[in-house]
Formats: sequence, C-alpha cells, structure tokens
Amino acid sequence: MPPTEPSIASGPAAPLWLFVVAAACVPVTGLVLVRISRWWESGASLPLPMDEAWAGGALAPAVGVALFFVMMVAMLAIAQGYAAGRRAGLWPWEPLGVPEMLSPGMFLAQALPPLVGLAVVLGFGRGAAATVGIRVGNVRMTVLAGVVAFTAALPVCIVALKVNAVLVALLGEVPREHPLLVTVHETPAAWVMAAALVQAAVLAALAEEFIYRGVLMTSLLPHAGAAGALAITSAVFALVHLPTEPQAVLPLFILALAMGWAAYWTRSLLAPVIAHALFNGLMVVSTFAAR
Repeated sequence: MPPTEPSIASGPAAPLWLFVVAAACVPVTGLVLVRISRWWESGASLPLPMDEAWAGGALAPAVGVALFFVMMVAMLAIAQGYAAGRRAGLWPWEPLGVPEMLSPGMFLAQALPPLVGLAVVLGFGRGAAATVGIRVGNVRMTVLAGVVAFTAALPVCIVALKVNAVLVALLGEVPREHPLLVTVHETPAAWVMAAALVQAAVLAALAEEFIYRGVLMTSLLPHAGAAGALAITSAVFALVHLPTEPQAVLPLFILALAMGWAAYWTRSLLAPVIAHALFNGLMVVSTFAAR
C-alpha cells in the first residue's frame, strides 16, 4: 500500500496560503531551533520525558520489531490484494465511481493490521501498552507538544522539499505526487475531500503513529538510546515513502523527527497523532483548494 503521507507544497498542492501558513510558523521554528542549538552546544544527552522515563521490559524489543514488520507487510498485502481483486471484478460491493485510493480496501489495509497489532500489545499487559505510548498523561502538555511539533516542522519541511526536489532532478528522477493527493485534485468533489481527510488525517495518523513511534521507536530505545531510536525510526518512515514520493524523503524525515520527539517527551502517542493529523489534513485541504 502506498504510504498515506501527502507530499508538501508540490504539484497541485501548493496554493499561496499554504506558504503563508508556513511563514506564520517561522517564529515557533526559530525558538525550537535555538533550544536545539543550546542543547547541542551543551553536549548533554537527550533529556528524559517530561514526567518519567519510558517503561521497559513489558514488551521485548525483538517482539516489537517483529510486530512492526508483520504489520507493515500485512498492510501492503491487504492493499495490493484488494486492488488486484478490484481490477478483476471480484468485489460486488465495490461502489461504482469510487477512486482506488478511497476504496474500502485502502481503509481496511490501514485499519486492520494496526488493530491486530494493538490487540497483541494489550495481550502483554498494561505495562506493554504504556511502553508503546498508549497513555495520555498531562493532556495540556501533550496536546501542546503535538501542535508545537507540527508548527515548528512545517517551515523546515517546505525548505527541505525544495532541496530534495533539486537533488531528485539532478538524479534524473521525475517528481511524483502522492496518489491520494492526485485523487483529490482530479476528483474535485466534497465527499472525496472528506473521505481523503478521514483516510489521511485520522486513519493514517493513528495507524502510522502506533506502528512507527509506538512500536518501532520504543522497541529501539533500550538498545539504540533516545537519539538513535529517533533517527532510525525517522529514516525508516521517510524511506518507506521513497517509491511514491522520492522528492519528499528529506522533509518527511524532518517531520518524523518532530513527531518522534513529541512521542518521546510526552510518552504518549497522542502528541505525534495530533502533529500527523494536522500535517496530513493541511496537505489534503490545500490540494482541494488548489484544484
């Protein structure tokens, strides 16, 4: 299944107001970068999460990594299998005129594997759920962390996209728009935008944050440390999108770092889900507005 991560300010998804929104985020970006530079100069290790250290031992790292790969393969298999059946006319319930990216199979592929994975995690007990960030904690600070992660990352992501686009052009690659955004752009109906928002800003945000920041990153923490887990998880997240959006790998890596930090600091998946939902929602709405 193509990762549901809309590209940033490329192709039809780049109305002027998107850059205005990004410009309004610059002060927050500046403050965050100043904090990062001061931390870097201090030579200190990454600070602990805001309330307590991550729980360990409830979900073995090897189990978490294996679960990550199983969920990723299952999502791809369901999406590809459903698409093949759709082309062969095997699904009598398939509504006529519904784009492939908004077919029931795409929603099923995003929802079913993470739900099964969540059931597996919960089977290891409450400690395992806390380990992968199934908790809320300080609601106010968690929500704020998600909003700040999105706000600080957006301007950097747009600049990184332009750099990435130049590199892709130098390599002779042709920039490609994410299939979901192409669907929104080519089918300018309100129901299409609504369905795309559900898929990208709700399902994708919940599923991908559980899979990447919840399962993979926390599985890497005991062995790679906070910085290593953040970097590896963010790199995997970005590289998974390489086949569909080569021009967005660098900005998605930056976005993933911001979401990973929000998850690490709050010990809750709520923060990165908020950042992820805001980002994906903005891309879908901007594409619809630019049609």
